[in-house]
Amino acid sequence: MTTTRSRPEIAPPSGTGAGTPDAADGERTRWTSPFRTLRGRATVAFTVVTTVLCSVLAVAVWFAVSQFLLVQRERVTTIQAADNAAQVQRALGTEGLTVPQVLAQLPRETGSVSLYVDDGEWVTTSLRIGRDDVPDELADRVLGGTPARQRIQVQGETVMAVGIPLDGLDEAYVEVFPLDELDNTYRVLGTVLTISIVGLVPLLLTVGWWVTGPALRPLNRIAAAAESIAEGHLSTRIDPGRDPSLIPIASSFNRTAAALEARVRADARFAADVSHELRSPLTAMLGALDLVEVTAHDLPPEGREGLAVLRSEVLRFERLVADLLEISRADAGNADLVVEEVRLAALVQESLTRRRLAGRETAAPHVETDASEVVIHADKRRLERVLGNLMDNADKHGGGLTGVTVARGDETACVLVDDAGPGVPEEERQRIFDRFARGSGSIRTRTEGSGLGLALVARHVQAMGGSVTVGPSPSGGSRFCVELPLRPGP
Repeated sequence: MTTTRSRPEIAPPSGTGAGTPDAADGERTRWTSPFRTLRGRATVAFTVVTTVLCSVLAVAVWFAVSQFLLVQRERVTTIQAADNAAQVQRALGTEGLTVPQVLAQLPRETGSVSLYVDDGEWVTTSLRIGRDDVPDELADRVLGGTPARQRIQVQGETVMAVGIPLDGLDEAYVEVFPLDELDNTYRVLGTVLTISIVGLVPLLLTVGWWVTGPALRPLNRIAAAAESIAEGHLSTRIDPGRDPSLIPIASSFNRTAAALEARVRADARFAADVSHELRSPLTAMLGALDLVEVTAHDLPPEGREGLAVLRSEVLRFERLVADLLEISRADAGNADLVVEEVRLAALVQESLTRRRLAGRETAAPHVETDASEVVIHADKRRLERVLGNLMDNADKHGGGLTGVTVARGDETACVLVDDAGPGVPEEERQRIFDRFARGSGSIRTRTEGSGLGLALVARHVQAMGGSVTVGPSPSGGSRFCVELPLRPGP
């Protein structure tokens, strides 16, 4: 699945020169744990489910193997005890040996103890295990003629006692087998299973993170496409590729994006047409004002004052219509970008000279040493409009222009425009570039303005592959930073 655009997208420049503002400092992305993301949660869910299943499997293996080993051990001890009991029965009846001698000759595994009981008299081959260690229940069952076995505790150790009745009355053979080997096997098995489950968790996290990446990649593409449309690239579309499960999502998204683009284009064309139609009556009004002003000396003072106010408002209306026409043409897709080589320092100096000739107070630009001959690839007309709007914004809303700086970074050149206003609150540093937006500062809320000047700045700078930000000025007030790439975009 891929995201396609009808026109290439130029990444904003990353380098800045000396004196670049710290506006981006307040917008640094806070560190977010990867496990709070969708991919992280999917990885954790995969790990938890798999760990639970493996734990259940490990418990099942533990019970199955332990029961199997116990049954095998009981079977072996029962067979061996029965064989030894038969041998005792034969030896006592034919060879004329004493009971201790017969018990001493029996084949026993290491650690096992043989006991013989005849009419309440017990004989044992060990000083450690005797009559008192054999449970009464086991002894009664065996002496009653029923073979029996039972796990018992002898001096803190678990052993297996197996009793086999003999042919004589109140006569039986009992053999006690150690279970140390079986206990050691249980401990090794439990340790291996526990270590396996604990060690499986980091492995599952790694595998889950690796597996969920390709699975969630289509969502990342959809999120990127939605973000691109939010940034103004209305021609963005999603290609579902050959994944049938993504076709409905991609089709719905593309239809929505197409409808939105058509609506925005239609609204922009309507605004452009209206703005264009307003220029004719504005021109007529300005012509009529010129004729009236020829005879303004014949008017009373109140009439001349009203005429001046009328001209001021008509000129303001004319600037508003011009700004609205320009931004609506850009929205309608009428891009007239003409990229050429521009000496940035010379252009800034020229803009300030025109400003000085217009009777506005200004200071000489500060051009850093490595930026004096810097050449950028930009649209000169748009760049002049950007600089003019920023300087006008400083006059109208920022308490006056205090300085203009030209700096150079690794891959970008920047123009810094400082004013003497109260500054822009951090939460409004993005919103003031929206159309018809006005800051909440004490000066900005009291001054006139349509709210299109900074929107045009952002649109023109973005069209030239650059970026514009605002932050605090070192001398107080606000600092607008316009960054433009030194090399032309694709």
